[in-house]
Amino acid sequence: MNLTYAIVVEQTPNNYAAYAPDVPGCVTTADSLDAIESMMCEALGLHIESMLKDGDPLPEPKLSIEEAIAFHSNALAEYGDPVPTISTTFRLLDVDIAVRQTARAS
Repeated sequence: MNLTYAIVVEQTPNNYAAYAPDVPGCVTTADSLDAIESMMCEALGLHIESMLKDGDPLPEPKLSIEEAIAFHSNALAEYGDPVPTISTTFRLLDVDIAVRQTARAS
């Protein structure tokens, strides 16, 4: 199954960090901008597969880029920015989620 999530990517003095507002708790870091997108794709895939395996509902991708910007801005206003960021970008990320079919008893 292929899903498209809005992600937030922040460059800090030491690395890059990313998260998807539609999937709370799913974050990743990487040493370069080139690596952060693949790391986030992997993190989202593993996080969602684990949720589905545990019987949790699929976190539907709902936010547009504009809504992700508003979400991030509100979070900064509420919690502050503990690590100074050099830049913040917002993008859409396609994620391929492995959905394992379980055999049903007849």
